[in-house]
Amino acid sequence: MIMDKELLLYRYFSNQLTEAERQLFDALLEKDADFKAQFSFESNLKRVIKDDRNVELKVKLAEFEKDVDSKIAIEKPKTKFRQWSVAASIVLLFGLGLIGYNSFFRTDYYDLFDENFDQYPNTVYTITRGDTSESLERDAFAAYESGNFQKALDNFEKIPEADQKIYFDFYRAQAYLNLGDTGQAAELFKTVASSGGEFEAEAQWYLALSYLRAKDAENTRDALQKLTLKYSYNKEKALELLKELN
Repeated sequence: MIMDKELLLYRYFSNQLTEAERQLFDALLEKDADFKAQFSFESNLKRVIKDDRNVELKVKLAEFEKDVDSKIAIEKPKTKFRQWSVAASIVLLFGLGLIGYNSFFRTDYYDLFDENFDQYPNTVYTITRGDTSESLERDAFAAYESGNFQKALDNFEKIPEADQKIYFDFYRAQAYLNLGDTGQAAELFKTVASSGGEFEAEAQWYLALSYLRAKDAENTRDALQKLTLKYSYNKEKALELLKELN
């Protein structure tokens, strides 16, 4: 059964989406114009509320409620799916004091992760067109570059212990993070970050992102603070992200 769109929006804004719901949400946002319009309205409402935490909050919410009522009155009901009703419900819930500012507008870890995560490129193994050489390392990085992260992991694991290199762990961690396995990713990033070798700073940044993806605010802040104190890599981004989390 496909989840009701309004419930999906509510779970998004209350930071309760499961991974499957997140995929459904992204698909609707891309393909369903009505859903996208509803989401845009809710996002604008959220920004207005976040901009004003003092007594003017109730005034602005009341103004939104009037606007919602007027739009409902003139909107043809068949053209949109219960347009504006989620926003009206939110306004009502705030007005009745049934939900509070902090509980509703919790940190959106998914958004912060998406805004800050970029897959690290393959900078260690050059794969050129027409290259006919065969090796597990080449196959691993070819799979990594093509986005086949499970195949990349399988090939990295098959490489004999004697031929293992420290940067394998960094790219294995990248693969795990892309697959959503934040636990395995974090353990490997920690190993690389403490190695004192290649990708040490980069691993510290991605360690923070692994914790962020897992909604672990405390460890995310700790990893970011270590990055800003020790490295210059993505230091400005780390400082901005710390502001978002505080």
